[in-house]
Amino acid sequence: MASEHAAAGVAEHLRESRAGPAVAGGALAELIQILLPKWVWITAAVPVAIGMVISFVPVAYFFLSVAIAGRTVGKALMGVRVVSLKGGRLPPGRSLLRAVAYLVSLIPLFAGFLWVLVDRDRRAWHDHIAGSRVVYDSSVRRG
Repeated sequence: MASEHAAAGVAEHLRESRAGPAVAGGALAELIQILLPKWVWITAAVPVAIGMVISFVPVAYFFLSVAIAGRTVGKALMGVRVVSLKGGRLPPGRSLLRAVAYLVSLIPLFAGFLWVLVDRDRRAWHDHIAGSRVVYDSSVRRG
């Protein structure tokens, strides 16, 4: 018999029912089977998917800009472009590698980007990884 101030809820109702703990245990196990995959999906898959999309956009921008035009908008404004070590256009595979390798330059407190200050050839870590270098664009007039 339930008291006047008994806790409400499915678990409390099952505990006080005639079937007792057997039904409550079975219902709880069934509830866990139904809810856990959804809970795991919501807490794990959604942030991973969002992170992948957020990470994909800048990688795609840097990859496509360098692969198609040899430079990003910022590099164009600065009058520089990305080339292979031989001075030619950077192949698409190397452009993709360079874009992904930005993470290597970024993660240790931007050390890979700052490397240009001490490197004799003024190449960042992602340039070393991809076999690329940044040069002044001869087609851009400098004042």
